[in-house]
Amino acid sequence: MSLPRFHLPAADWATPHLTLTGDEAQHCGRVMRKQPGDVIEIFDGAGRVAVCEITHVSKSEVLSKITSESRLAPFQTSIHLLPALIKAEPFEWLLEKAVELGAASVQPVITERTVIHLDAAQTEKKLAKWRRHMIESAKQCHTPFIPELHAPISLTAGVKFQADLKLIPALSEHSRTLKLALPASRPKSVAVMIGPEGDFTTDEEVQAFAAGFLPITLGPLVLRAETASIATLAILGHELR
Repeated sequence: MSLPRFHLPAADWATPHLTLTGDEAQHCGRVMRKQPGDVIEIFDGAGRVAVCEITHVSKSEVLSKITSESRLAPFQTSIHLLPALIKAEPFEWLLEKAVELGAASVQPVITERTVIHLDAAQTEKKLAKWRRHMIESAKQCHTPFIPELHAPISLTAGVKFQADLKLIPALSEHSRTLKLALPASRPKSVAVMIGPEGDFTTDEEVQAFAAGFLPITLGPLVLRAETASIATLAILGHELR
């Protein structure tokens, strides 16, 4: 039986004693009613997982002591997802699945057909909510990794993303299947840019191609934006890991 799992950012680790605060302390102490002597898992989202024994529980924090610790190395190929910003519910579902499928990072992109527009304050609130959603996904599927989530940027900035291989699903006569687009030698990093509802404009595709993104096809069927993201991550994960 798996142990209850809680997240603690790497910057807050102070081996051999770990302290949960905020939402994680509330979940551990109040919701799950954990007590001193109970055993839990704490992970940092970067591959480190510790089995801990709780030593103290209060209203604001849960103190614990590490009894064992392990580290999982990152994947040989890091896969970075650059999805166009889409409506709230499908975007949150996309983030959840990006965690499960082992994306290294998620960089939302604002395109001409993006229907969600956020000011600075709204962006900060959304980022906090999205990160919390990703943490919960990692806890549920017991992955030790949480993708790095960045604030949305323009497509012009997004096409400058640096990676060994850059791919973009596109309805282009030059599109190849994803498998055929992969080089003979395993790339250390792959970036995948996914369009919004209605796809990229022709000018945006031209801009991406000029920046080194290779057009690929995901098959003859039309996919929703969030489905295309997950399908691409799943195929790349299978081929490169």
